[in-house]
Amino acid sequence: MNSIQEQLRMSELPKDQEKMPLFDALVHYANRNTIPFDVPGHKMGAQASPLKNILGEMTMKMDVNSMKELDLLSHPQSVIKEAQQLAADAFGADHAYFLVNGTTSGILAMILATCKPDDVLIVPRNCHKSVMNGLILSGAKPVFIEPEVDVHFGISHGISVKNVIKTLSAYPEAKAILVTYPTYFGSMNELRTICKLAHDRNIAVIVDSAHGAHLPFMPELIDPITAGADIVTMSMHKTGGSLTQSSILLLNEGRISAKTMQKTLNMIQTTSANYLLMSSLDVARHELALYGYERYQALKPLVEKTIYEIEEHTCFEVLKKDFVRKHNMQSYDWTKLVIRVNDSGLTGFEVYTLLKEKYKIQMELAEGYVVMAVITTADDENSLKKLVWALREIERLYNRKTPIYSTSVTPTHANILLLSPREAHYAEHELMPIDRALGKISADLLMIYPPGIPLVIPGELISEDVIQQYHYYSQTFGNVLTESALEHHITVVKE
Repeated sequence: MNSIQEQLRMSELPKDQEKMPLFDALVHYANRNTIPFDVPGHKMGAQASPLKNILGEMTMKMDVNSMKELDLLSHPQSVIKEAQQLAADAFGADHAYFLVNGTTSGILAMILATCKPDDVLIVPRNCHKSVMNGLILSGAKPVFIEPEVDVHFGISHGISVKNVIKTLSAYPEAKAILVTYPTYFGSMNELRTICKLAHDRNIAVIVDSAHGAHLPFMPELIDPITAGADIVTMSMHKTGGSLTQSSILLLNEGRISAKTMQKTLNMIQTTSANYLLMSSLDVARHELALYGYERYQALKPLVEKTIYEIEEHTCFEVLKKDFVRKHNMQSYDWTKLVIRVNDSGLTGFEVYTLLKEKYKIQMELAEGYVVMAVITTADDENSLKKLVWALREIERLYNRKTPIYSTSVTPTHANILLLSPREAHYAEHELMPIDRALGKISADLLMIYPPGIPLVIPGELISEDVIQQYHYYSQTFGNVLTESALEHHITVVKE
């Protein structure tokens, strides 16, 4: 199936993409002045409340329950079915499924649909925490591939083709390989090659594209469906313009059937799907399909100008495609503005805090050496100019002149996996201070959020690197998420 990107390159208007069947049906129902004796209990905002005062009457009227004229997400027959098919057409897939619990639910579904207990799943070690939960639920055995480490920027990129070949050769029995594409920081490996390598061995390719909903509408980049992936989950709310928590799962049939995919999703998604979220997916698809390509074409020169102005007047450095291609042999999504700040003597955490508290600029995240801004077509010259001005002033006022480097930013030693995440999850546990946990098997998941990449997962050996990283992030940013209620404690497998 041709993607919207291909159709737009041929100057053809995508068929039927101007329709918004679910959104229009929901608006029509909200305007009917129905007397509700069903749930939800706010009865279309019948009572005055702070929520209604702020969100507005129409928002409350559109927050309704499943019914025949609005269709049912678990068994779509009418407007949801049509809206999902329009999304499938827009993204070049055989099928599309609306998700109301974010890409997390899609990742769980992809793993459960492809792997049974004890099946081998090949996974990048810098994957999102939801992948680890999918391993626990499915009972699949993970084989981790270490990502390409960028010591200069202090971040990780995607897994290399070389390491994929090595792993596929060592584990020919693998049922699936999961690829993060693009990574949180915007790098994109040779996914087309990885898909061919896997498919030649009858191994499914499932893709976490949480940060790649916009890729089919970018003039020069390859999206995961075009690259040949079997299942893709993308967070439309992150870069596609829908409401937070709404995502789309795309399926190309062959290795996984549409029936299996729907059945799996029905196990993990709510039966009370939120219509505001689903209708926002319908609208976001409409906007991307009709206007995305031209909007990203118009946005690119603004981003290029922003990068030039940041680097021209500060000691900061922006990650660019030439750097990623040269050092990691991967392509790059230019809508991720990764700014290296540590040559100023400031950590990314400090610059992030200054931007927020002094200039009211909310960045996506901070790391030891970098801050990152996510750019979408909702940005304009004015917002980008404010970011440039703030960065220039921070560099001028707070520059300490001495660059910062830390081995905790980019550790080079992989954790040793001694138990599967499922085995560690169901083992007998004990709680202890993390400083006393050296050499223990973790039953906990320590995670930096954002981006949601674990320092250690259930089943891995707790090393000195893990403890040092934990303290580094706790002291510099205080945003290490742990499942323990006690600060600086971790749950381990009891010996």
